[in-house]
Amino acid sequence: MEEQKFIISKGTIKGKFKGFKNSSTIFEFTDGQKWRQSEAKFVNFFAVNPEVEIIQKAGKYYMEVKGLEKTVEVRRIK
Repeated sequence: MEEQKFIISKGTIKGKFKGFKNSSTIFEFTDGQKWRQSEAKFVNFFAVNPEVEIIQKAGKYYMEVKGLEKTVEVRRIK
């Protein structure tokens, strides 16, 4: 049985997105939301103003970037 996931937020990352780097990486959305990467995961991927979804599953938040198959755990800081 697949685990349920809930979409918490949809948005667009402001400017250049270069992938997932480390737990100090901050992603700023065009609407002012800010999310910080909260796990050590390194994935190189370049996009300008990519669409994203923040999903919740198993009590944690993950960011899905359109065009990238991997997700990263995040937490909202603004």
